[in-house]
Amino acid sequence: MKLQNLNLTPTMRCNLKCRLCGVLVPQYEYRPQMSVEECAKTLEIMFSLADCVGRLQITGGEPLLHPQLDRLLELCFQYTLQFDGLWFFSNCAVPFRATVLNVLQKHRNKVVVHCSDYGVQPDVSAQNIKLLEAAGIPYKYLKYYGEEQYCDGWVDNGDFVPHHRTQAENEIIFSTCSHVCRGGSWYVRGGQLHWCGRSIRGTELGKIPLCQEDYLDLFEDIPLEEKKKKLERLMGVRTITACDYCNGYYGTQDTAKRFPAGEQIEC
Repeated sequence: MKLQNLNLTPTMRCNLKCRLCGVLVPQYEYRPQMSVEECAKTLEIMFSLADCVGRLQITGGEPLLHPQLDRLLELCFQYTLQFDGLWFFSNCAVPFRATVLNVLQKHRNKVVVHCSDYGVQPDVSAQNIKLLEAAGIPYKYLKYYGEEQYCDGWVDNGDFVPHHRTQAENEIIFSTCSHVCRGGSWYVRGGQLHWCGRSIRGTELGKIPLCQEDYLDLFEDIPLEEKKKKLERLMGVRTITACDYCNGYYGTQDTAKRFPAGEQIEC
């Protein structure tokens, strides 16, 4: 069994307050942080369930705000033979610590750092790029400010408000979502595995009902084979509850539905 994309969220803390944050980090105060123990347990179970992961993605929040990020990354690279590559996402507005750079450099043949630059801390962004280049760590620079923004900017996925669509309408939302079209953008946090970041964020905030058929409880005390069967069933669903709490524009090619990325909410 292979998962195309698996997202680990070391922390939901973020130093930015982006108006159209896809998982509404600044709008809600609850921002969980993964402990080293939770990360180790999560990875052990996930790589027992999945034979292979295409991309193991480190996302947030802003991962660089986790004080033990280097230890979490080292845990990930214990499974280097079971994933094709590790993508590390940063907003380019927090300096790289030497300990984190050392881990990424050691495993740079498996790493791509995604630097999503919102123009908020240009000096920090420039320094981070220099550090990555000096260490020989592959990176991708994504410009999200001013003119010619990457992918023409962001879409507005909306707050966690139900649209009361029909089952058939939500199945269309699900099947056309770019998360699903690329094999699922699986998120795991707090021992729960969800199809997408909005599903896990909405349910942990209590804004979206937590339905058993929408997620896998990794920490449930049942045999591994039973968990594998539950994962197979989850991978075969035609929609999830979170679809009704989403505007459904994720991945749209309609530029009329694009907005400037990273606009900061005034305090």
